[in-house]
Amino acid sequence: MKYFTRIVDSMIKFMIPIVILALLMGIARVILDLRAVFGSQTLASAFDMMVTNILSMFIVIELLRSIIEYFTVHRLKITFITDAALVFVLREIMIGLYQHNLEAGMIMALAALILVIGGIRTLAVVFSPEKCSDAKEVVHA
Repeated sequence: MKYFTRIVDSMIKFMIPIVILALLMGIARVILDLRAVFGSQTLASAFDMMVTNILSMFIVIELLRSIIEYFTVHRLKITFITDAALVFVLREIMIGLYQHNLEAGMIMALAALILVIGGIRTLAVVFSPEKCSDAKEVVHA
C-alpha cells in the first residue's frame, strides 16, 4: 500500500503542472480569439467560440480544485466532482441554447441530469464524512 500511495502522489504531482499549463493555454486561446471578435463580420460566430472556450476553462478549474484537494487530504471530495459535472452540463446547455440547436427533449433530459447531479451533491454535503464524525463526537461526549 505504501508503494501505491507513493505512485499516486507522484502522478498527482505530475498532473498539477499539466493542468496549470492547460489553463494558461486556455487563457492564451481566449486572448487570441479576441482577434476573431474584432475581425469577424458577425459577432455571433466569434462569441460562440469565446463562450465555449471560457466555459471549458471553468471545467478545467473545477478539475484542478479536485486534484489539489486529493493531493492535500488524499481523498476525492464528491462535491468537487459533482461541481465539475454540473459545470460541464451547464456548459453544454448554454452552448446549445446560444447556438439555438437544442430540442425540447434534450433540454428536458439535461434538466433531469442537472437535478440528479444536484441531488447527489446535496446528499454529499449533508452526509459528508466530516459532519458524520462531528455528530459522532457530540453523541459520545
